[in-house]
Amino acid sequence: MKRFLIIVTGLATIAILGAGFSSSTSAATAKTPRSIKVVIQHQMRGCHAWSVNGGAVAVLRSGRVATGGSATFVDNDIMPHKLILARGPAVRFVGNAAMNHMGASVKVVFTKAGTYRFTTKAGEDYKGMAMKTIGEDNVLHLTVTAS
Repeated sequence: MKRFLIIVTGLATIAILGAGFSSSTSAATAKTPRSIKVVIQHQMRGCHAWSVNGGAVAVLRSGRVATGGSATFVDNDIMPHKLILARGPAVRFVGNAAMNHMGASVKVVFTKAGTYRFTTKAGEDYKGMAMKTIGEDNVLHLTVTAS
């Protein structure tokens, strides 16, 4: 009888630990989003900056997606922006990376795990949209980690 209780207690402990491990693993996986949204917008100092998922607007940003996930880039600036993959594994662009009108967007799919670095090449202000800005134009940098 004593041996039976020891075996049952041991099996119950293993089951509890196993359930805790699997739920913590799925919780960690759930924290990595399948997609993010990056918005480029006009600002007075430096002309433009971007935000990730509605967060703070800045020149240097970062985001995280699950492998196979995506990032949607939206150009809400007063000038076109060509999205450039500066470093990292190849990505799949869905749409035109040369976002050449306000509201233009492009989706980027991260087919491999890795660290991706993006920048943009800004064009001239759209006709009739010239706005005074302070200082040199910003060079945007974004790091996306796919895992």
